[in-house]
Amino acid sequence: MTKATAIIEIANPKKSPALQYQRELFPVEIIDLYPNDQGSADLSLIGTGRNNKDYAIKRVCDGNNMIPATELFCYELARRVNIATPEFDIVMLKDGELAFGSVWEGGVYRISGVNEAAKILTGATKVKALDQFFGKVYAFDLFINNIDRHFGNFLFRQSYNSCIALAFDYSRAWYEIDFAGLQAIDKQCKTQMVINIIKKFGRFDRQQSEKTLDELSQIEPSTIEQILSEIPESWMTKKQSNGIIAWWNTQHFKDRLLTLKKEITNDLV
Repeated sequence: MTKATAIIEIANPKKSPALQYQRELFPVEIIDLYPNDQGSADLSLIGTGRNNKDYAIKRVCDGNNMIPATELFCYELARRVNIATPEFDIVMLKDGELAFGSVWEGGVYRISGVNEAAKILTGATKVKALDQFFGKVYAFDLFINNIDRHFGNFLFRQSYNSCIALAFDYSRAWYEIDFAGLQAIDKQCKTQMVINIIKKFGRFDRQQSEKTLDELSQIEPSTIEQILSEIPESWMTKKQSNGIIAWWNTQHFKDRLLTLKKEITNDLV
């Protein structure tokens, strides 16, 4: 398919519902790059786009080669269940390589230590619907098999009269780890350690977790196909993409959701 044909199909959604919008057709050109000074093993570069936005940039050569596809998929899927994330774009480096770019958030509060975590968890820093947010994110992290949810990848942005919470960094999840695996329920992984702290402060909404799994169960394979259509071919093969679409809403998919719901219901920490 030529670029012109793809644009025509986007303009005619009835002809190709899965191609109503494709980010890879309009990547943001990165004009300046900076070394990673954030202490993240999965963040290779920080860059400024021609749109003057700064990005945390993740490339195919990072990790197990599936980080950009995982990040894009999880950001988009999170939004389908009303979990706020930073904005993102597909970005183009100077050699033409496409990478995932999460917009660098300014004016945000980020947990970098025990004191900052305590302010959030005790309510000293007011965050809108915090219990529900943690409930949503925990269920979502279990579903996408995110083994690396720690306090450092939550953001808190000042809003009208309180902060709103955002979740980011899905580089240790889904395709990059094992999309059908259950490593995220291992009590030794960071995701479990963090949720246990959150529960001890009484900031976890279990019903919201269960509801989020129900919302994931109601997402149609056509929606998954649309999300996957936004992933550049250099990040994921057609075979890999088709495998996810075929798996979605199968009995194995439904059994996974039941297993995770039991995990949430039975875990009374």
